[in-house]
Amino acid sequence: MKVKVLKIRISDQFQNMDEAILNDYLERYDIVDLNTQLVQGDINFWSVFINYEEKQIKPTSSKTNVNPDEQLSEEETIIYDKLKNWRAEKAKESQLPPYIIFHNAHLVAIAKHKPSNFEDLENVKGLGKAKIEKYGVEIIEVLENA
Repeated sequence: MKVKVLKIRISDQFQNMDEAILNDYLERYDIVDLNTQLVQGDINFWSVFINYEEKQIKPTSSKTNVNPDEQLSEEETIIYDKLKNWRAEKAKESQLPPYIIFHNAHLVAIAKHKPSNFEDLENVKGLGKAKIEKYGVEIIEVLENA
């Protein structure tokens, strides 16, 4: 079992970013136990203590699995670059690091799979329902304009 401590600062400037980091972490690991404590001082924040384990790899999946180190074709590279530009704009608008929007591996998978609708997006490994609902329409627009 592993341990991680995260801080959720209670301020308009940092709270959304800190919550996004926590949510991303909770998505990526199997959480065994989670404890929180409100810490008050010059900067008020929630301290989040997480006991976790690495996620077990599921042997069978209907989702498209793409190796992020695999070479992209010329067309896929163009799509990937457009997706990276879109992600950078989203990150700036949301005041979040780009990897919170999508990891590079997700962008590679989208560029290779070239989904044309929500059902296709659901078949791309690493794309959860929440991110598809939040960004799906925009991703499909980027792909249509690539």
